[in-house]
Amino acid sequence: MTTDSVTPQEAREELYDCIRGEGSFESKARAALEVGTRFLDADSGYLARVDTETEHWELLVSAESVDGEPLTDQGLDFEVSYCRRTVGADAGQIALHDAPAQGWADDPAFQEQGFHCYHGTTLIVDGEPYGTVCFVAEGPREEFSDCECLFAELIARLLERELERQQHETELTRQANLATVLNRVLRHNLRNKLSVIRGYTQLLADSVDDAAAAPTDDATAAPTDDATAAPTDDATAVSANPAADSAVGETALDTIDSLIELSEKARKLDHIIGADTDPETADLSALAESIAGTVACQYPAATIQIDAEESVTGQVLPSIERALTELVENAAKHGGEAPSVRIDVEAAGNDIEIRIADDGPGIAAHEVSVLENGAESPLTHGSGLGLWLAHWIVSSHGGSIEATVSDAGTTMTVRLQETLDQPTTDGAADLTRTADQYQAAFEESSDAMVIVDTEGRIIEANPAATDVYGIESQQLLGRSIAEFLPEEFDFEAAWRRFQTRDSKHDTVTIVGGDGVERRVEYTGTTDIIPGHHLIVSRELSKWSVEERRVS
Repeated sequence: MTTDSVTPQEAREELYDCIRGEGSFESKARAALEVGTRFLDADSGYLARVDTETEHWELLVSAESVDGEPLTDQGLDFEVSYCRRTVGADAGQIALHDAPAQGWADDPAFQEQGFHCYHGTTLIVDGEPYGTVCFVAEGPREEFSDCECLFAELIARLLERELERQQHETELTRQANLATVLNRVLRHNLRNKLSVIRGYTQLLADSVDDAAAAPTDDATAAPTDDATAAPTDDATAVSANPAADSAVGETALDTIDSLIELSEKARKLDHIIGADTDPETADLSALAESIAGTVACQYPAATIQIDAEESVTGQVLPSIERALTELVENAAKHGGEAPSVRIDVEAAGNDIEIRIADDGPGIAAHEVSVLENGAESPLTHGSGLGLWLAHWIVSSHGGSIEATVSDAGTTMTVRLQETLDQPTTDGAADLTRTADQYQAAFEESSDAMVIVDTEGRIIEANPAATDVYGIESQQLLGRSIAEFLPEEFDFEAAWRRFQTRDSKHDTVTIVGGDGVERRVEYTGTTDIIPGHHLIVSRELSKWSVEERRVS
């Protein structure tokens, strides 16, 4: 090495400064490799992703010395890389100061690349081999010292820690987004649609009761033969207005169907959030063709045309297919009796642009808000998870969705980066913003919300809980739900049943801490996160305080 270029102590201090600094993982890794390149007197340093099962080798980050040439993975396969030997080495390191002299003259890596000098260290992330940190030079050199080998290992260990940290932050962000979506489904769609079902079912029941109670007009009633007349069963009496009953029933069934569809999309979202996050190189033109064929089978009345360049490739996550499918399905589903949908795919500089245009009535303003903001206000929210799901997936790619509405229809423009950046520490800021949105929705809700543990004790309560439970929300913390139920209520049995199901909707009497009985409607959802259950309730009626006061 060039001993007068930098001392070991100076190199370590510079390396730690690189890792502690602000910026993306890529920028930190490049800075660390630059320090290692100077300290080891190499031409280039690089971080490679290596998958021995699929024999995949990919250059992620590289750095060159002042006089070095940029290192690329163009045309380089796993079989002719030095890394294939590094990840299989018992010590996790290979140090070659003169490859031919050390018996590597016939190795495919030396024959292909020609580097006499190579130092590689295996990266281990979450207990599994991830890749290598390597330094190379064309010419031979003196044997690597113990100090140099330890320094190269230090770089690898620090980059391992950064990779693990970014993966853990990404997972936390996923979980926070899932919690946000579940909160949205509970507070808006499921609750609202269940209210529709309840209302129309009540109308149907009232209609049947009215028909059963209607008096018989003897003057106009048709004569009957007592011997042959069929008995009348009040429970199965025919409604006086069958057409109205049919409409009510259809509305209830349609609402139930939409709930089933909503639940299915929530399940898909859960799967996407838990899926692998490694980006893959994909042909987006071919993907658009595949999606168009699938949607055309689902909506045969729709005409779907593709206008795409022959091959537009980019690095994407597997979830991008779900996002684009949601947008194309939305165009075909809501475009009228015979909708026309057009998909354009083209490369625009360093970005990829995908436009999905339809001739439908146009997207509603509150749906556009979901795409623009990725969030919803308490008074304005989307009708389903589809657009929100598409927004979340495209945003996770560092891209955007723009909706343009005109008299001719709606155009959804998806912009993606050609190269998907690795997750960065910016995920921490995203996580904070998501957590803030979730907390705001919890605190500002007009419904009483409490989160309870597995024993039924309240661990969090929003301000609206004060009105239902009769004491300040902070005073609810640590108290059992059982304390607010009538003595005759078998809490233990009800609680055991509740914990064996995903959710429960019912009514119950709450005996508040102020001595007032309140009849409330509640929805309980188990394990919003493991061991924590959400109970959302609202008071059904307003009796006078004196009538409700417990003696």
